[in-house]
Amino acid sequence: MHHDLWMYSTIVIFLIVLAKILSSKTRTVDVLWLILFGSIAVNIGILPQEHQVIEAIGEWGIVFIMFALGFDENLSHFMRGLKKSMGIAIIGALFPFLAGYYTAGFFGFDFYSQMIWGLTMTATAVSLTMVSLRDENLHKSTAATAIMTAAVVDDVLSLIGLSILMPIILSAGHVTSSGIDISGLGIIIVKVVLFFGIMAFIGLVLFPDTLVVEKNKKHGIIFNLAVKIRYQLGIRKLLVTQNGKFTPVIMILIAFTFGLLAEVFGFHPAIGAYFGGLFLKGEYFNFNINKEIKSHQQSAKLIMDHLAFTIFGPIFFLMLGTKLLFDIEIISNVIVPIFVLFIAVLVLQVIAASLAARYTGRYEWHESVMIGFGMLGRAELAFIVINIAFTQHHIISLEQFYILIGVVFLLNLTVPTAIKWWKPYYLGKKEFKLFGVVLSRRENIWKDDI
Repeated sequence: MHHDLWMYSTIVIFLIVLAKILSSKTRTVDVLWLILFGSIAVNIGILPQEHQVIEAIGEWGIVFIMFALGFDENLSHFMRGLKKSMGIAIIGALFPFLAGYYTAGFFGFDFYSQMIWGLTMTATAVSLTMVSLRDENLHKSTAATAIMTAAVVDDVLSLIGLSILMPIILSAGHVTSSGIDISGLGIIIVKVVLFFGIMAFIGLVLFPDTLVVEKNKKHGIIFNLAVKIRYQLGIRKLLVTQNGKFTPVIMILIAFTFGLLAEVFGFHPAIGAYFGGLFLKGEYFNFNINKEIKSHQQSAKLIMDHLAFTIFGPIFFLMLGTKLLFDIEIISNVIVPIFVLFIAVLVLQVIAASLAARYTGRYEWHESVMIGFGMLGRAELAFIVINIAFTQHHIISLEQFYILIGVVFLLNLTVPTAIKWWKPYYLGKKEFKLFGVVLSRRENIWKDDI
């Protein structure tokens, strides 16, 4: 086991280096190469389909990625985007569900299989999209913020939908269930509210130390006590301990703590880590040495970016590729359903999310189309649904398992390609018209998108 770990680790790092080189040479995103290499490696037998240690390291990577992306984002920018993203999230989850549901019915599968297909197609893989946008230097754009905020809402809706629909589906699979568990659903909703309430309290009340300037003013006992505690144990004091020598490890602690909170409340740790980074402001890294103000923000950011995008993050995407096994006999039977469902989700997701962004979020057309492409990826929730339905309860067949896995990977492979293709239209370097409507960026539109 020990020997295998070092052998597999060496292979993983080699493939990451190869993916980085090829992505640089071909001017493509490395995520595409990582997923492809992971799939090839598992099918030729040089990597296992499952390896708990390496996959756990990959989970670190996705947490680091989301923390780094949150750290790059502006909190006020995020909050403005959140208000405009509700329609995108709702419509962006509904239409892929309908695509999965009706495609399963078209190929003759029963109602409960249709529900599984629909659920699998709902949650957006925001990590993949944000990494792809970062590779194109668009991760701070208006569209990126809209995608991120819509995906957060989308995950909440998917979590609630899963809690409602899965008991119904499992009851049909002759497993112990009494239908919808109202109390269980209530607990889910309470957890969602508590999670976002705690996130907001930490980030907007505990982290900021602007009230420190008022610590000598006369206020109530509770106010003064809160100010004193924050002054002694505040985030700035923690980040600049020993003049910033431990800043990177403190940031990792923050990422993991927020990730743990997210997991406790039923979310993926990456969502919590994103908020951990989002709430960190540049002013928290300032400290005084001989009356000179210095900051460790840039050096800490450089270290976190390397952890996220060069070392640990790529491991996640490489191991994601190892989930796709080739079986010629089964693939020959499922190739048509795979492409039909893929095209259905692709078309409905892009059109629905783009129109929602345009008419509910009031985004420009070039931003709306990018948002549509950005919502294509499928997140960890898809694999959770597939695992419950196939591995645990055998509600879907082996062929359906391959169909759903195949579609998820095709969608995830499409995201970086679509974003790269739309980039020149998004920046206004090329013009794109559809039915007489200019969808690309107009020259007279100026926004902080780069």
